Amino acid sequence: MITVLADQHHYHLDKYLHPSIHLATYDPLPGWSNEQIIQADAVLVRTTNPLNSDTLPPNSRLRFAGTASAGRDHLDEPFLKDRGVQIADAKGSNARSVSEYVAVAVLSCCDEMNISPASLTAGIVGAGFTGSATAALLEQIGISCRLFDPPREERERNISETGEKKPDRFKSASLEDVLACDIISHHVPLERSGVYATWHWCNEEKIRSAPKRIVVNASRGGVVDEMAVRDALRDGHVSMFICDVWENEPVFADATAKQSFLATPHIAGYSIEAKRKATEMMCDQLHRFFGFKDPETPVSEPQREHLPDDDRPLIDILRLLHPAFSYDASLRTLIGLPADEKGPGFLKLRQNTPLRKEFPEIGIPAAVTDRHPVLEQLGFRVIDTM
Repeated sequence: MITVLADQHHYHLDKYLHPSIHLATYDPLPGWSNEQIIQADAVLVRTTNPLNSDTLPPNSRLRFAGTASAGRDHLDEPFLKDRGVQIADAKGSNARSVSEYVAVAVLSCCDEMNISPASLTAGIVGAGFTGSATAALLEQIGISCRLFDPPREERERNISETGEKKPDRFKSASLEDVLACDIISHHVPLERSGVYATWHWCNEEKIRSAPKRIVVNASRGGVVDEMAVRDALRDGHVSMFICDVWENEPVFADATAKQSFLATPHIAGYSIEAKRKATEMMCDQLHRFFGFKDPETPVSEPQREHLPDDDRPLIDILRLLHPAFSYDASLRTLIGLPADEKGPGFLKLRQNTPLRKEFPEIGIPAAVTDRHPVLEQLGFRVIDTM
């Protein structure tokens, strides 16, 4: 029998794993025990728990490691590959959820600054699943986007040169064009070294290259140099900072949180659909690796939102439909706590945050979308309440 050890917070994992697999779970706050990991053939983690030489004992029989995230910086890939462990991730699973978080945050900033989204341009740093989804949604609400991803351009150029057909080869915007945008939104993995290192990619030089209305980090903590952003916010060179991921996470910097317009505990990608996709993707790869067939999976029904038929402003409706600012309020309760309380508190917020539905799964009355057409542009379903 195959034993899978998994974070207990994976979404409905028992419904997506093959029934002949033995599932054991662990609490991510203390982490797994030595006895648990030794007995596991596969482990399914989230970003909370690193997998490396310190957490995987030498007598482990582990053959497969999956993460319910796009990023892999919590996995020591060279070490795991040397141990013969197959690695899987869930790239793209939360792309829609993150794009909705960024769109709501940007619209909220526009409301605060009393400017039209259509007057802004956005530089999207990273044109993978999440960056591309974010650009598409921002374009839907009238913001012109420029995608910057030299590594992707190089990869696709190399594919073309091998003779494989790639008619829509990606062409990255120039760094100068992206830095000239009003909004900079980051959607890249964390790479500390190499030609395309992303650690402190958004540094003082890039921030100071041109005034910025909004800077967003919804990728990995450390991609944005928080001190440089704080200085730019104080000087008025950056108007607003949206931060979902943090340097030294989970022990975030109080100064950064205080100066952020929106500060959330690494939950931009938290939705029912994103969690379900991540579970499905991990299980699909695990089943293929161990030679199992995928079981039948449950189907969810769209949710209907019966909003009050009144003249409330768009921003109030968005805050009813998306809990970003309630996440913000929860994180701010941790400001000022010592590190030994703040870190666990941050992780508990991530674990206990209720999952929301993504916009295409939410139906709202036509009378509301008639008053606020941008809601339909964001992807909400229009329902006739007559």
